Amino acid sequence: MKLLPRAVGSLVLLGILAWRADYSGVLERLVGLNLRWWLAALAAYLAAQGLSAVRWRLLAGLLGFERRLGSFMAMVLVGNFFNLLLPTSVGGDVVRGWYLGGEGRRWPALLSVLADRLNGVLVLVALACLAALVVPLPGWVVGWVAVFGTGAAVGLGLLLLSTTRTGQPWDRLRKFADALALGADDRRVLTLVTLLSLVVQLLNVLLVWAVGRALGLDVPLSWCFVLMPLVTLLTLVPISVNGMGVREAGTVVLLAPLGISAGPAVLLSLAWFAVFLAAGLLGAAVYLLGNFSRCEVNREDEPVRCDPGQGRTRQRAAAA
Repeated sequence: MKLLPRAVGSLVLLGILAWRADYSGVLERLVGLNLRWWLAALAAYLAAQGLSAVRWRLLAGLLGFERRLGSFMAMVLVGNFFNLLLPTSVGGDVVRGWYLGGEGRRWPALLSVLADRLNGVLVLVALACLAALVVPLPGWVVGWVAVFGTGAAVGLGLLLLSTTRTGQPWDRLRKFADALALGADDRRVLTLVTLLSLVVQLLNVLLVWAVGRALGLDVPLSWCFVLMPLVTLLTLVPISVNGMGVREAGTVVLLAPLGISAGPAVLLSLAWFAVFLAAGLLGAAVYLLGNFSRCEVNREDEPVRCDPGQGRTRQRAAAA
C-alpha cells in the first residue's frame, strides 16, 4: 500500500479522535506524569529489545551469521530508529536485514529477520488468546482475539500442509515454509527462541501497564495482556503510517469497557508511542556514531553501493 493512502488513513483516524474525544483533564494528567513509571516502561522496552537481539542472533546463527551480540543489539536499535522514519511498522526489519546481510547475503539475512518477526507475532497472538480465556472480556473483544487467532492458525496450518501437497500454489508455499524453517530441526534452538519471544511480549505488557501507572490510569495488568497484543497487531494492518491513528483508536476502543474516556486513552497511546520514540532516538545515536554505511545516490539518480568511504564519483575517498 502506497504512502498517500496510508497518510490519509492516519489523518482520518486522528481527525475523528480529535473531533469526538473529550480532552478535559488530559493536560493535568500530562503535567502530573510520574516520570519514574514512564522510565520503568522505557527500561522494560529496552530489555525486550535486548532479548529480541538474542533471539535474532540465535536464528541468524542457523544461517551461518556469526556476530557478537552487541552487533545484533546495535542493529535492533537502528531498526527502531528507521521504524520512525519509514511509513510501515516493519520498515526497520528491512534495514536490519540489509545491514546483517552486507553485500552478498541479504536474502538469507532477510529470512532470519522474517523468521524472527513471525515467531514473535505467533507468540503475541497466542498470548492474547490465552488472556482471553482467563480475563473477563466483552464479547466483541473476544471476537477480535478470535479473528487474529484464527488467522494465525490458518496461516500456520497452510504452511504445514504445503509440506505434504504438490502443485500450485502449494509449491510456492512449501518453498516459503522451507525457507522459514530455520530452527525446525533444532528443537533446542526453536524452544529457546519461543521462550525468548514469550518473555519479550511479557515485557511489552509490563510496558503498557507502567505507562498507565505513570498517567494515573486504573488499567489492570490482566487487561494489558489483551490491550497490548491487539493494538500491536492492529498497527501491522497496512492502513496507516507507522500505525499512527490505528494505535490511538485501538487503545480508545479497548479501554472504553474500563470506563476510561477517549482523552486519557489517547494520552496513554501517545505516552506509549513516546517510549518507542525514545528508543528510536537512541537508535539514531547508534546509527550516527556506529559503523553503519550510508546509501548515496548520484546526480543521475543512479544507486551507489552502501559504503561509508565511497564518494559520488564512485572513487574511494582519500585518507585524511
